[in-house]
Amino acid sequence: AQLYDSIINFGENLPDYELEASFDNAEHADVCLVLGSSLRVTPAADIPQRVGERREKLIIGNLQLTPLAKLASLNIHAMCDDLMRGLMAKLDIPIPEWELHRRIRITFQNQTLTIMGLDLYQDIAYTLLSSVRILVREGTESKYDSKTIINAESIEHKIKVDNPNDKMDVYIELNWQGHYNEPKYTIKVPFTNSSTEVNLFYNPKTGTWREQ
Repeated sequence: AQLYDSIINFGENLPDYELEASFDNAEHADVCLVLGSSLRVTPAADIPQRVGERREKLIIGNLQLTPLAKLASLNIHAMCDDLMRGLMAKLDIPIPEWELHRRIRITFQNQTLTIMGLDLYQDIAYTLLSSVRILVREGTESKYDSKTIINAESIEHKIKVDNPNDKMDVYIELNWQGHYNEPKYTIKVPFTNSSTEVNLFYNPKTGTWREQ
């Protein structure tokens, strides 16, 4: 699918609807919090300026002074993350931990295993993996080992096992691109025709995956 260009570059106009709505909100707001902006680019900078001109509470968080510093009720010279941590603590609202979300579809049909990474919101193939390894076990006994398979956008692999039965399970070792130092994750599926969609969540702080 084509990517939608939603980026506003310097010299380009802001979208009319969003700009009008922003000024409308500025006419009604009793508090405006500005984080990390130099407040030197108009018309965006005119929005918080209007709140200050109305003598409502304009709070600016920036390491340096801005042109609207004298209009502000409060200038906070701090990092945005530190400021927001303090604000959320004051509001008694916990900050949720960010997790990396990966979506994978696994289809097993007539001993052919298909593994496909998917976009989170659309059924569009998405390259997630650097390689996979497919193993089949019956209890603790190894029945098949594909060795490492270098990944393409999706993987289709024929598993050759003699005398297959419903006591066997397929273990899929997923090796990622590693942009977040993700460790490998193993998914277990039964050795029967099926299609499964797996949502995985990775916490970079703890280095752990959870499956949903």
